[in-house]
Amino acid sequence: MARSKSQRGFTLIELAIVLAIAALGSLIAAPSLIEELNDRRASVTIQETQTILDAARAYRTQTGQWPDTGTCTNAMAVLKGTSPPLLAGIGTVNKYNAAISTSCTAATFSVDQNIVKDWDSVVANGLPATQVTNAAAYTIRSTVGIPGTEPGLNDKLSRTAQANVELNTMRTDLRMANNNITSLNNLDTVSVTASGQVGAAALAVSGRATLGEFIQLNASSTEGTACGTPGLQSRTTSGQGLQCVGGAWVKSVAWNTGSVSNGTGCNPKGSLGFDASGKLYVCK
Repeated sequence: MARSKSQRGFTLIELAIVLAIAALGSLIAAPSLIEELNDRRASVTIQETQTILDAARAYRTQTGQWPDTGTCTNAMAVLKGTSPPLLAGIGTVNKYNAAISTSCTAATFSVDQNIVKDWDSVVANGLPATQVTNAAAYTIRSTVGIPGTEPGLNDKLSRTAQANVELNTMRTDLRMANNNITSLNNLDTVSVTASGQVGAAALAVSGRATLGEFIQLNASSTEGTACGTPGLQSRTTSGQGLQCVGGAWVKSVAWNTGSVSNGTGCNPKGSLGFDASGKLYVCK
C-alpha cells in the first residue's frame, strides 16, 4: 500500500506574526546594544587619550619641551616620528569619529575632542584633569602640566629631584585647604603673610623687619649675667629692657623727655635726663 505525503508552508498571517515578533525583539535589544557600543567607545577613547598624554609627558621629560614647540597642533605626528615612536596605533579621530586636536602653553599640554550626548561626562570622569569645555558640542579637554603644576593623583603628589631644574618647578599657587606643610628644611620666599602666629626656633632677617604692633619677649634674663651674641635684646622679670653688651646683660638706658630738675620725681629708676642748663641727672 502507498502512503500519501502532504507538505504545508507558513500562511501570510503566520509569517507576519513571526516578523512582528522578531522586530519587537530587535526594538527591545537595540538600546542595550547601543549602550554597550558607547560604553566600549568611551573606554577606548579614555585609553587612547591617556596614551597621548603619557607620550607628551615622556617627550617633555626627554627633551625639556612639549612635542611640536609653539602651539603643539602637530604634536601627534611628532610623537609618532620619534625613534622609537612614543605614540603608535592611534589615529587622528577618536572612536566617536571626531577629530583629536592637541595644543600647548609653556606649562601645559592639552587634548581636545568631541564625544556624543550623555557620554562626554563619562569620558571626562574617566580621565584626570579633564573637563567639558563646550556642553553644546560635547567637547572635552584633557590637560597635563609640567611636574608640579598638576593636581596630585591618588591623594598624593610625589616627586624626586630631576637633573632638569624645570621639571622640579611649580608654576601655580599651592593651596593646602587649611592643611599643614611639614618636614620642610629651608623656606626661601619673597614675602610671608600670616594671619595667625608664626613660630620659629630662630628667625633670621637679612633686611629690615617691620612690625605692625609690638615685640613680645616671653623669656627674661638677669642683669649682669653672661649672654651670647652682642646686641641681643631681653628683659628683666619686671619688664625692664636688657641688652647684651660685652658678654653680659645690662639695662638699656632710658631717657626722660624734656628737661628735669634736682629733687623732682622721676621714672623709671636708672633713667637719665638733662636739666635746663645741660647737667645730667640719674633717676634714683
